[in-house]
Amino acid sequence: MPVIGKEWYTEMNKQPVLLYEDISHGCERFTVPVFSNPRFKLDTLVFDNFKYTSRIIDLSGNLASRSATPTFVCHCAGQCTEHCECSSGVYGASGTVEDMDQLMWDTVRECNENCECALWCGNRVAQKGAMYPVEIFARDPWCGWGVRASVDIPFGTFIGEYTGELIDDDEATERHDSTFLFETRVGSVTLTIDAKYSGNYTRFINHSCSPNVKVANVSWDYDEIQLIHMCFYTDKLIKKGEELTIDYGEAWWANKKFACMCGSPECRYQNGKVINE
Repeated sequence: MPVIGKEWYTEMNKQPVLLYEDISHGCERFTVPVFSNPRFKLDTLVFDNFKYTSRIIDLSGNLASRSATPTFVCHCAGQCTEHCECSSGVYGASGTVEDMDQLMWDTVRECNENCECALWCGNRVAQKGAMYPVEIFARDPWCGWGVRASVDIPFGTFIGEYTGELIDDDEATERHDSTFLFETRVGSVTLTIDAKYSGNYTRFINHSCSPNVKVANVSWDYDEIQLIHMCFYTDKLIKKGEELTIDYGEAWWANKKFACMCGSPECRYQNGKVINE
């Protein structure tokens, strides 16, 4: 008599496989490994055609054409105070966000390269890049690849900037089928970051209707025409091995023809429509 479920049991107990030791190729302070899983037949070619970058790629010259007029330059000695004209007052002494609501109110302004304060100034956070290691893993057949913490990450911690190719509205319209478009601004001009073929690990962060990461507008350019960086901060203490998630928002779901699979009891999206509460 055959053993019922033997093949299923064997398949479910296959261990994750290290696909890449460091997909960032040294671009980050830490390695960014990629773990596949024999249970899920996910597309691994995405990594072969992916250019990792920790900064925005400006092939169209949107940033280079700015006026280069400095603004918000401080003359603080060492650590900036709460009265510094460059500071938005969002960061605490340890460089973490203490009030998440304040983070979401307006653009967070950090000191810039022309400021006289020290590099260890508490108002220089996102511009320094990610500090806490993460890994990319095969989440499941529905959500594909995901990102999880490799260590415990405290509440209010900057974990990464959404990077990719900076494109204008016309180009973004042509690439409307890309699911990796993130709107931003340079001064008053709306632009788009496309991370389909170039970007960093934030490109693989999944949606959740109960996210543990918030996205904020941050600037640290010396130019009067500021580039708005899309930066990610933890909205709770994230434990080692826990998946990082953000809320993609209603605009992203508006034309989707599939239901949200986040698994949250507060899930709001089904077949591209917002569920009335």
